[in-house]
Amino acid sequence: MRRIFRVILILMIGYYFTQWWLSQQQEKSAPVKSTPEPIKRNTTPPKSTPDPLTEIDGIGPAFERALNTLGIQTFVQLAGQDADQLADKLTGVRITSARIKKDRWIEQAAERAASPVSAASRWSANDGKSP
Repeated sequence: MRRIFRVILILMIGYYFTQWWLSQQQEKSAPVKSTPEPIKRNTTPPKSTPDPLTEIDGIGPAFERALNTLGIQTFVQLAGQDADQLADKLTGVRITSARIKKDRWIEQAAERAASPVSAASRWSANDGKSP
């Protein structure tokens, strides 16, 4: 019985010694990073505030959401689009290039983009107290 106990004890000690030795070998063979990784900086330009595209005649909340999913959030971005290509991209809503041209989405967006006064501050001078 003592011989069996000794054999089991020797096998267990050998097993743990082998595990320790293998872990030491893996640590030695692991590549050591001598230089730290450079810090990744956010190189994307800050997003401008989205314009209320619903101010354009013919664009409702559903069309505005569809345009926003395409990445069109400002009047300048909408003004740079082609009506035919824009109608092809807007697959989630029913719109034709004829309607975009008829409602003058691109022209209205260009007018609003060129206007130095934003739509939100257009009437800010009227505080309701003047006669």
